[in-house]
Amino acid sequence: MEYRAFTEGVRPGSVTTSHEIIILLCYIIGKAGQPVTVDELNLALQQEALVNYFELMSAWEYLLRSDHLRQEGSGYVLSPLGEQTAAAFEGQLPVAVKERATRALTQVIQQLRRQRENQVQIEKTSDGYQITMTITDIGTDLLSLRMFMPGREECEAIRRRFLEDPAAVYRGVFTLLTGDKLENGETKDKE
Repeated sequence: MEYRAFTEGVRPGSVTTSHEIIILLCYIIGKAGQPVTVDELNLALQQEALVNYFELMSAWEYLLRSDHLRQEGSGYVLSPLGEQTAAAFEGQLPVAVKERATRALTQVIQQLRRQRENQVQIEKTSDGYQITMTITDIGTDLLSLRMFMPGREECEAIRRRFLEDPAAVYRGVFTLLTGDKLENGETKDKE
């Protein structure tokens, strides 16, 4: 008899057995195309309510012990055994679950990368807050913007928006200050 997974906090239609959770992890790790961490997987699967946290951790430990995963840098990729598992059993997973999980993991990886590459500092002042947003690059920073805001809530809203799309902020500031449009990383003269 197959072990039924603990499903507290999991939306209906998600995976419900430990076997399916293991297959789902192999599937989305393989689709990621880069090393992933258990924290990235947890964020993605929890935001979509696809897998219970405790079941996720149990499946993760199983995959590590059974050599389905191998460490690469600070993350993990599938071993040949993990790749075989994903290929052989992915058809057992609902298509909607595979799509939601893959999309969520991609979004989490992109979001965390943006947070690593772009910094936001919020500092309390005597009359409010200073928020500093920096877009980093190899060597010199591309943009550093500092603003005063009266409340912490406004700073947090700006931080979230900035980290969602730092390139849009850069394009907007560039266009406003130069009058030129920035297209595909290059300037276009005004007509």
